[in-house]
Amino acid sequence: MFSFNSVGGRYQALHRQNLYVTPGIATLFFLAFLMLDLRIEPTEDSGFEQENAIGVLLALAQVLPLVFLRKAPLATLMVILVAFVAHSTFDYQVLWVAQFTALIGLYQVASATNNRQSFFAGAVCFGVIVAVFAIIRQDLDAVIALTLLFAAVWLIGIFVRSRHARLEIAELTVAELSDEQARAMRDATNEERARIARELHDIVGHALNLVVIQAGAARRVFEASPEKALEALESIETNGRQALSDVDRMLGILRSSDGAAAPRSPLEVRPSMSRLGSLVEELGATGQPVDLKVLGTPATLAPSVDLSAYRVVQEALTNVMTHAAGAKARVEIEYSEDLLAVTITNDDSGVNKAGGRTSGGRGIVGMRERTALFGGEFQAARTDDGGGWRVYATFPIGPIGGRE
Repeated sequence: MFSFNSVGGRYQALHRQNLYVTPGIATLFFLAFLMLDLRIEPTEDSGFEQENAIGVLLALAQVLPLVFLRKAPLATLMVILVAFVAHSTFDYQVLWVAQFTALIGLYQVASATNNRQSFFAGAVCFGVIVAVFAIIRQDLDAVIALTLLFAAVWLIGIFVRSRHARLEIAELTVAELSDEQARAMRDATNEERARIARELHDIVGHALNLVVIQAGAARRVFEASPEKALEALESIETNGRQALSDVDRMLGILRSSDGAAAPRSPLEVRPSMSRLGSLVEELGATGQPVDLKVLGTPATLAPSVDLSAYRVVQEALTNVMTHAAGAKARVEIEYSEDLLAVTITNDDSGVNKAGGRTSGGRGIVGMRERTALFGGEFQAARTDDGGGWRVYATFPIGPIGGRE
């Protein structure tokens, strides 16, 4: 996949590789030309001395340090400049090949070091030009020409270094954005898994409550009324199949490699507000009286709102069966133009089957989070008379996302 980060990394790797190869090749190249330059003998009227052993050593000192240009650019340039000044001080003829090595050294310092070293190298080069060509050689034209040449090379090096710095900053920015995106994806994944866990809690908790209650009812009436016991067993089978279907659907989201839900069976019926009547009938068959009232005109809801509202009602009724089994429960559904409100209440006539357990587990938390997910309002508290319990939740169903 094409990315700016990968391009920048390949560019820098190639740049480092070039720096590793170029000094060795440049050293051999300039060394060959230096040997040719040393073979040229100065004329008698030039005033230059013939190269001797010292002159040859100083000449080599202006070329061979290029080998260390990558590791120590500033030190390499300083050795070349010192050797150049010393060579000129002994009145040997100017080796123009050596001046190119100084240009290469200056470029490397300007492009690969910091501002302090770069300005220092530029100042030293200018000082060497003035010392050799203005004071020793007294050649002002050479001073002007070389100053312009070295200044141009120094500016190019500065420009290249600034470009590399911008590239590194861009790479760091891309890396930070990638990390942030990865964190956001992990957070979203964790949130989705928590949402699935709440779904599993709702489905399994509700189904197990029904199974336990219906199994107890079947045991009690088995001898006196086998037909009613059979009806309870059939209800247990139906609820169990529905719970398994719901669990399989949600686990299919985790099993699917592309994040899409696994295909549902054509016989599966998705939990929906339109199925509240069936839910109430199932609870009634277990001995849990529930009164369902629908106000307003039922609207076509988005699947997420439809499922979440159904789960809130289901969880609230499951809590009634757990903490106040047999209490009179009432479910009131009110549709308005832009809001769906569900209210589940029960009186204090039931029996707490949770024993000494005082916590409702994830039930209240799950209902509150489901409601908050859509920006709705959630309340769960005792009724005004202090004996019963009331759960109230709203879901926006306006054009923002509540309706399909």
